[in-house]
Amino acid sequence: MLLNNFNISELPAIKLSEKSNLPNCAAIYFVSDNQGQVIYVGRTVNLVERWREHHRYNQLKRLNRKTPITIRWMTCSNDVKTLTELENEFIKLYKPPLNWSKVVSPVKRITPSEVALQQSLQQLAKFNTMIFGFDPIATEEPPTIYLVYPVYGKRGISGRIRSALKNINKKASSLKWKEYNTESKSLGKFGYWETEYNGIRIDLTPFDHLVDFMSDSTCRTIAGVEFMAFSSIQVEAILANVPEIKQEIAGLDALEDDPIPIEFVNPTQVTKFNQKDTNEKELWEELEPMPEGEARVMTRQFLDVTGVEIEVCINENGKYFVRHNLYWWIRHGDQNPDLDRNCVILNLQNAVKRLPTIRWSGYKFRLENIVFSEDDVEVESILLPFGMFEDLIRDTSGWTSEQFREEVKSGKYQLKLEDNAYMKLCVWLQRNSLSSLLQTNNS
Repeated sequence: MLLNNFNISELPAIKLSEKSNLPNCAAIYFVSDNQGQVIYVGRTVNLVERWREHHRYNQLKRLNRKTPITIRWMTCSNDVKTLTELENEFIKLYKPPLNWSKVVSPVKRITPSEVALQQSLQQLAKFNTMIFGFDPIATEEPPTIYLVYPVYGKRGISGRIRSALKNINKKASSLKWKEYNTESKSLGKFGYWETEYNGIRIDLTPFDHLVDFMSDSTCRTIAGVEFMAFSSIQVEAILANVPEIKQEIAGLDALEDDPIPIEFVNPTQVTKFNQKDTNEKELWEELEPMPEGEARVMTRQFLDVTGVEIEVCINENGKYFVRHNLYWWIRHGDQNPDLDRNCVILNLQNAVKRLPTIRWSGYKFRLENIVFSEDDVEVESILLPFGMFEDLIRDTSGWTSEQFREEVKSGKYQLKLEDNAYMKLCVWLQRNSLSSLLQTNNS
């Protein structure tokens, strides 16, 4: 079947909630969101019967809470071979993200392919990946961007890259990275990766002694993400010294213009406050529970206090929070406490009761899903108001040594190299506030 003149918008359509009204016919069906993105393609010899207990219905029902889901269908013959061939053609055409996800996976959102691409490229740029060049006239392959990541002998960052790209692949997105070759363990187990976006292939391979080329490199962008890039002089020199590359990639040249000129998807900006705004803010905000199946969207920033990294979460109203994992790590040395075995909520309630203030009285600690909009990372955690976190860390009432306690509160205590994160932060907070660092970071 020729798909060039196919127009999906001309097909009959109904809402997901009206699936019982689907006709009794053989069909190829398309599930799409409110942006028109096809997120699933399937085939059936009986459309209404197929949707009575569709294996993807629970996933789609959950998505339907956030974005209206539509089912469209194209009536076909009931020949199974023909249906299968058509389904494969349309899957290849639309690359629907749910066709690549596990049925048991709780899909909470569809990540657009351009977002998944930019997120993966940002990760690669952090690992000092460089743009080696671009072949716009490849014969057997589509136009290809060649990226290289640094290795030195048998050492490199292949494991971190593999982890980052596999995390991208877990997203419900049509963009997927494929590890098409892996060197043996004796050679370093370096991975060779590829993906494709809008007809342009991106190839990622290891490059020995890449660090030697970084000082003379230039800067170029791919899909709006900035990378170090080989200059024209560097590429010409390598092709002259290694003619095998020229033979294998005939049209290779240094990259000049962005071959994927899409607008960079900026993360949600953190609201900026002046000092007056900070003073007039409420002491804390009781967070309303999120509807079942939905996640709380937040941004975050990181502070460094005497060598202790503090992750600060900001909700859509500009209020600051800290996750219980951070508090528990600082206070008890464990980043991932078991909620039941460690009695986390009970411990937090008792810790608040010991504070010499009633401002946090009645605060409801609850576990919820949180999504950080900058990188689409989703976590499950309990949120502590920013001021509560400071009070809990600052509090010394549970210490047995009164002299020690007085030294800390008076500022006479001198930090030692062996002091842990809790001691460092507790001492610092006796005379300072984390909000002052937030003001500095947001100014």
